Amino acid sequence: MTDRPNPVFRSMEKVVLMGTMAIYDSQAEASQGIPGQWRTFRLAHPALASSAEFYGASPCTCDRKIHYLTGVADNGSEGVAGDERLTLEAGEYAFVLVNDPALLRDTWVWLLRHWLASSGRQEKNAPEFERFTSILEDGSPIGPVEIWIPLEPLSRD
Repeated sequence: MTDRPNPVFRSMEKVVLMGTMAIYDSQAEASQGIPGQWRTFRLAHPALASSAEFYGASPCTCDRKIHYLTGVADNGSEGVAGDERLTLEAGEYAFVLVNDPALLRDTWVWLLRHWLASSGRQEKNAPEFERFTSILEDGSPIGPVEIWIPLEPLSRD
């Protein structure tokens, strides 16, 4: 990836997601499985077409697996999404806009392995997530895609 994203810091209020969760044993398995997970979610909820903001979120776990929720914000709508709920905490996040969804995985890797280590900041033990402009019925994201990484508050030494 030659053009590195420049994260900005943003605050957000708490958001509760509803959707379906899948667990993957590896990053490679997640990369292959997540489009199918999105396809299944979209086909189960055709009324969401372009009226919803789609979220892909990964909660923190200790099992060394990748947990990934495909879903939407819980706006009290009946008959939408799945039986899983996940809370995105209020607070400060590193935010990056990825214009080309094909660069999403490489952007995540660079942010978590390189940018975060040199940023002077620390990731909070809270779900990180993606917010999609839209998801096609075949499970493909339509760009741009937002990446949000939760951050620990700056120390006030």
